[in-house]
Amino acid sequence: MTMQSLNRRKFLAGIGGAVGLSTWLNRAIAQEQGAVNPRRLVILQRPVGTIYQHWWPQGSGTNLSNYQFPRILAPLNSFKQDMVVFRGLGLPHGGSAGGGHERGTVLAVTGRRCPTLYPGNGGDDPYAEGPSVDQLLLNGSSYLRSAAVQSIQVSCDQRADTPGEVSPRHLSYSGARAPMRPYYQPLQTYERIFGTLMPGGGDESLRRARADKKGVLDFALKDLTRMRSVAPSSQWEKLDAYEDAVRELEKELANDPTDPVFCGMSSQPENVQVNTRVDPYDGENVASERDDLKHRRIGELHWDTVRAAFKCDLTRTVTFQWSPGTNHVSFADMWPPSPSTFKVHHTTSHKPSTADVVEFLTRVEVWYSQRLAEFLTSLKQTTDITGKPIFDTTVLAYITEVGQANHSWDNMPWLLFGGKETGIRGNQMWTHGGGRPSSATSNNMRSTNDYWMSLARPFGVNNFVLGNDNSMYSGAISGIFG
Repeated sequence: MTMQSLNRRKFLAGIGGAVGLSTWLNRAIAQEQGAVNPRRLVILQRPVGTIYQHWWPQGSGTNLSNYQFPRILAPLNSFKQDMVVFRGLGLPHGGSAGGGHERGTVLAVTGRRCPTLYPGNGGDDPYAEGPSVDQLLLNGSSYLRSAAVQSIQVSCDQRADTPGEVSPRHLSYSGARAPMRPYYQPLQTYERIFGTLMPGGGDESLRRARADKKGVLDFALKDLTRMRSVAPSSQWEKLDAYEDAVRELEKELANDPTDPVFCGMSSQPENVQVNTRVDPYDGENVASERDDLKHRRIGELHWDTVRAAFKCDLTRTVTFQWSPGTNHVSFADMWPPSPSTFKVHHTTSHKPSTADVVEFLTRVEVWYSQRLAEFLTSLKQTTDITGKPIFDTTVLAYITEVGQANHSWDNMPWLLFGGKETGIRGNQMWTHGGGRPSSATSNNMRSTNDYWMSLARPFGVNNFVLGNDNSMYSGAISGIFG
């Protein structure tokens, strides 16, 4: 290993204890050897679809700069250069069973037919018959596999219409009928990412890694000694800085710290008491308490932990679910006739579409867009162990399980974001030109499977196909990634 191209600031950035040290040194060595930077995949779901008149941008052509963002997309206006808006996508729902949100969630993330229902569970809960797209891309991509924690699944609320329902509560599946349970409590997410990797956490691989890195540091010191014998005196100040950095890393090993502070976590998340109340469909769908403040806090704590993991390159694949599609979260300050009324999101969506209901659903969608904008901003403002913004090498899919509250699976309001090193051709309004190339969709829609197949390119996955057969896909959408 040579150290000439590693400056001191970069050498110390992102290192926190054994985890940060081991991971960062691996990355530093790989960079010295010309390896590519890490890439990350985030699938972020919000529930209950959208309100079309306040979602679709107004304009013409394919250049998103020529479009005016309506209310729901307005919080994302500053990200136009990094995003693609899709219009004309449909879930390939033909041949599958299950309710609107239940079937929609399974099809959205697995792309495979789901004809069989769990016994009980409300009679509309389908089995997933294959792995989810995040796991398929992870298993096929060297960009995604090279992380200590292969993938993380998180959710901010677990309430669904029926206590035993599986399909609306899961975005990730390791295989057919094999749901990967998300962490609802942010503290569990933190412990999963940092706990087992810390000294004393029971990970034998960590002990070996620490020994290996001590050997790397010893080699670095010997190499510096050699360089001093041949370098001109004008370069000795740089060599001193490198030696100081190595000595500081030696202290990190000796002190055996357990706080991942250098990954951006000054303290572990607090334990949040999540709500368990489930509201019926009859009545006024008014809750006795508001959930939105806690809902937001849980999301922020999850995201703080995930961002810290990205910063120190501990994981690269994340599915983030705000709630099951049958969302029982109540929101304050959003019901037009009475801001102090705590209206429940999903159950209210099944009321007749009066002006008040439409306005309430629009305001909730704006709320989720604001949270997304905050997440994206934090990724742009946080550098990882390569010294670059996390966002630069991140692909984020923003999805929902239905088009709108009537359970339509047409015109799915999905977005795609990507940093400049992912090759995304952002600032793009993509619209399906017509025809129904995938017969499992309806109304001349292009399959959402084609959307996912497009993501194979930035992650280096060859011959990636999603779906049982070509009735469920027609191929990756061209022009999304360069």
